[in-house]
Amino acid sequence: MAWLTKSRFLSGLQCHKRLWFDIHQPIEDSAEPNIQILQGKAFDEVVQGLQPGVVISRERGMPAAIAETKRVLAKGSRAASTLYQPAFRAGNLAVIADVLRRAGAQFELVEVKATTQVKETHLPDAAFQALVLQRAKIPVGRVFIGHVNNEFVLRRAGDFEGLLVEADITESVRGYLAEAAARTLEFQEVMASDRMPSIVVGPHCLSPYECPFLARCTAGQETPEYPVDVLPRGGKTVATLLADGYRDLRDVPAKRLTDEMHRRVFDATCSGLAFFDLAATTELRRLTYPFAYLDFETISFSVPEVIGTRPYEQLPFQWSVHVEYAAAEIRHAEYLAIESFGDFDPLARSLIGALPTAGPIFAYNASFEEQVLLRLAELLPGQAAALRGIAGRLVDLLPVARAAYYHRDMRGSWSIKSVVPTIAPELNYEKLDEVQDGDSAQLAFLGLRSRNMKPERAQALRNALLLYCRHDTWAMVVLRRFLCGEAEANLKEFQC
Repeated sequence: MAWLTKSRFLSGLQCHKRLWFDIHQPIEDSAEPNIQILQGKAFDEVVQGLQPGVVISRERGMPAAIAETKRVLAKGSRAASTLYQPAFRAGNLAVIADVLRRAGAQFELVEVKATTQVKETHLPDAAFQALVLQRAKIPVGRVFIGHVNNEFVLRRAGDFEGLLVEADITESVRGYLAEAAARTLEFQEVMASDRMPSIVVGPHCLSPYECPFLARCTAGQETPEYPVDVLPRGGKTVATLLADGYRDLRDVPAKRLTDEMHRRVFDATCSGLAFFDLAATTELRRLTYPFAYLDFETISFSVPEVIGTRPYEQLPFQWSVHVEYAAAEIRHAEYLAIESFGDFDPLARSLIGALPTAGPIFAYNASFEEQVLLRLAELLPGQAAALRGIAGRLVDLLPVARAAYYHRDMRGSWSIKSVVPTIAPELNYEKLDEVQDGDSAQLAFLGLRSRNMKPERAQALRNALLLYCRHDTWAMVVLRRFLCGEAEANLKEFQC
């Protein structure tokens, strides 16, 4: 029988069917990394370097790791006081812990999370580990969640003392152990069964994370073209409608919707006619040339690498600017830092030089660009006045679009990726080859920093990054003109 591991225990907590699939019809692991996994690995490596200890190898699989852990612990007091990635088995339960360290006659268990605080989901994770160690005759005295200290500032390269914070959750774990023990019996029955559990798709499929088998569970199901959950911030309204049997928004009686935004979405969805309120664009139409459009691409690190920065700060590595000097005069500038990342001076200077000295600077969800600019001003005192001046000229297109426009194909979202394709289908982000969103932009950036990438591959990735950021600012050019009711014909002369 397959062992119940920590990941399988957590799968079972989310859904019995997910656990059953994990055992009987697993999905092959994707070779593609994601940002969250990379952040976690980076933090784990730092934690392992903070205190001397023995790292148990996982390369040969869990049985070999269990055997190696036993050999190390068999040395008793002569063994290292701290073990990283030790593996244990108790019957059909098995686990790999993050940190196990001696504390007198007992041990302390530390579950490492690359988050900035303890979350509810961390408790069953740590409790299952404590249960397995308890049954494996490992006396665990205290249990901690080791997480990222978001007040940490990197002062010296490689010095991460203080990056790790440990929160004692021992009492909470003790209170959950009986529940964990009962769940292990329940989950082992699910794993042993030849019959797939009959569980319908529901909110649990997305909580606490989206289930990797969701597409499999929804395959063949008839999904409404415009489900009721497209209602923005629907909350209780959507829950009530679903409970009453409504699936397609177009089937909902109009009188059931009292929120003004919900009625707007409903009317546009049912009629197929886009909503447009010209009055909501009055202030936008009063602005005069030159118009600038700004977009940053940023990266954040669980483990800071730039002196003076904190964990998970949004640090810019790229910007794109389109400037409309007149209806028929549009220019573009861009900047991408790979090898020079962390030296923000040339990035900031080139940005200041690319922007006109007067006029509005448009961004979409401008609070993000504002945050980046103000942080750059803190890091670069000599350019602070200019950067703060740019931040003060920002004009956010998002609230204007939300107040003035809705097309049913936006499906309840006012993200620029949802709005612009309903105005200019050729600007659909899905048509971009490799970089289509912020996460893929960060992965492309990290890929370009690797030293083993072939030149032709690096050039293709660089081009994809530049195109994506340029696409964002060009989309804003098109959006502003649309919201202002300006002719689009002269845009055909330009390329994003």
